Amino acid sequence: MKSWDELTNIQKAFVGIAFIVAAALLPEIAFLVQFGGIELAFALVIATFTPFLTWLSAKYCAFKEMVTIAHIAYRHSASAKPAVFAVQASFCVAAILFTGSTVFALSFFMPSLLLNGALI
Repeated sequence: MKSWDELTNIQKAFVGIAFIVAAALLPEIAFLVQFGGIELAFALVIATFTPFLTWLSAKYCAFKEMVTIAHIAYRHSASAKPAVFAVQASFCVAAILFTGSTVFALSFFMPSLLLNGALI
């Protein structure tokens, strides 16, 4: 780990701006910088944001799992079968052309297109 004197001016500016932003959330940082130094203040910021980072990591893993499940469901749906997709899409386009209502076409034909793989 580099000491404060070894940092470049850009790195010092970045750390300074980060501490100014963090001071709005954690007012005790100013006290720690004054008496404990930048290292102690940085350690407090890391310790304070660790629960948030853990929560964010759990949400990221859940989102990644959800995307994987959606991808698998799409691969097994009728959208992935060209023959079924062509028929359903042509009916959907015909409904849009004849009625002029995209909501009508999508609300009646798209659920059957997406759930057709689960029903077969």
